[in-house]
Amino acid sequence: MYRQIARGAQPAQPNPHGLSQRVCYHSLHNTDAAFTLPLSPVTRSRLPQALRYATQKRQREFLAGRWCAEEALQCLGAGSTHIAMAEDRAPIWPDGVVGSITHTGDFAAAAVAWAADIAGVGIDSEQIIDPAAARDIADVCMVDEATLFKPAHGRSFCEFCTFVFSAKEAVFKCLFPLTRKFLEFSDVRITSLDWNRRYFTWTTASEYIGTGRLSLADGFVHTSVELSSLTTIAE
Repeated sequence: MYRQIARGAQPAQPNPHGLSQRVCYHSLHNTDAAFTLPLSPVTRSRLPQALRYATQKRQREFLAGRWCAEEALQCLGAGSTHIAMAEDRAPIWPDGVVGSITHTGDFAAAAVAWAADIAGVGIDSEQIIDPAAARDIADVCMVDEATLFKPAHGRSFCEFCTFVFSAKEAVFKCLFPLTRKFLEFSDVRITSLDWNRRYFTWTTASEYIGTGRLSLADGFVHTSVELSSLTTIAE
């Protein structure tokens, strides 16, 4: 349904989230141009009821994310490209599919895969924050991750804080469909980070562990978590 809305939408390539070939991915730059404001009554009528009276910025973000998701589902070969919305506003993927959507600024992306191939996927993208926001994120979402920040790595504290926030969001998005547990920022710890290899590791409240991918491009931090299976620390 949403694929017909974005006139002249141009996908952003390549895949900055570093996902494997098991995942179908679609992204979009310049969502402002693809979904110009004000949205037409016809476009707004295609939104779920819960978003009919949201701000037009939020509506545009939703439309851009769903457009990417439908393109990715078509690439996957899914029998349906319809993505319903749960009461908690999480996407409900077609049967047999796992997926994740992200949108920030004028960028949106979606990743989907067959559940028979991977257990879960989570992607997140964030615009690099300013120093004031970095201080807030350090106070709110970091546990002991500040020890991972090394100026010698050549990345600013703003880039680092944006990464930590984004990485935890990617973990949340990947795990929630599997565990149905809501996580606080303090429930997830980023345990290692390698900017050059675009790689990080994470753990959740002494329960689950995993790895993720990251990249920095055009003022954005992109992160992803892709799980073949749900692995616990005891394993």
